[in-house]
Amino acid sequence: MNERLIKGLTQSGVILLELAVGFGLFWLGQLAYQKLFRRRMELNLELFVKDNPAVAIALVGYYFGIVIALGGVLGETLVNWQDKALNLATYGATVILLMLAGAWVGDKLILRHFSCEREIIQDRNIGAATVEAGNHIANGLILNAALAGESGGWLVGLVCWLIGLSVLVVVSFIYPRVTKYNVFAEIEKRNNPAAGLALAGLLIATGNIVRVAFSTDFENWIVSFTQYGLTLLFCLGSLVVIRWLADLVLVPGVKISDEIVNQEIPNIGAGLIEGFAYIASSFLIAWCF
Repeated sequence: MNERLIKGLTQSGVILLELAVGFGLFWLGQLAYQKLFRRRMELNLELFVKDNPAVAIALVGYYFGIVIALGGVLGETLVNWQDKALNLATYGATVILLMLAGAWVGDKLILRHFSCEREIIQDRNIGAATVEAGNHIANGLILNAALAGESGGWLVGLVCWLIGLSVLVVVSFIYPRVTKYNVFAEIEKRNNPAAGLALAGLLIATGNIVRVAFSTDFENWIVSFTQYGLTLLFCLGSLVVIRWLADLVLVPGVKISDEIVNQEIPNIGAGLIEGFAYIASSFLIAWCF
């Protein structure tokens, strides 16, 4: 009984320690977000004076990405609580830096057709904020797999992360050609939240697929990256097929693209369903592996 009590108290102490370090990382993350990424933005002013929902959406996506990335190291068994705290703090600081780097890539290469900062802060553009949030979450999913493994080390993790970001950028180039409409013009000129929701869902689903592809242990550069590449291609192809099937099942007889762009008031529900179809498909694929 005493051993169980001691074990329970020890586990509770470890959980409280992880929570304390985690919230410390949130504070550090929001500080870095303001000082390094959105340097023209005052969070308290935008959130609680101007009541800007676009800023809130983008920030929550960033926080969610950090949570998902931290999930790769939480629960690891280490010798003592000092090592656990140091490991979590070091890993968390690295995650924040890479989250900001991924956010910069999203700004410059994914939402490359306009200033995302202007759209979110000045124009309160919900569509742009949703895509930014989706990019943050996708980045967190990629980091969860890239940095969490015990094999391969930091170099392998960094390479996997760079590949994952590259996949997100490539998908953002292909997506407008598949949908047959200019998703970025819809977001910027029409402030179309439905288009933003659909693209955000695709980015999150892609990040989840990358997480699945990189989840196996690293053996060596040739064998492992060949396996990662083949798994990634198969999963992305499966995502397209399952998304198409989900479209037939969830909204039979309706063309989602028309609902998103060819109405006077864009159909937010259609964008939400398309985004959900991508994300749900990615989890179905993940659970099959």
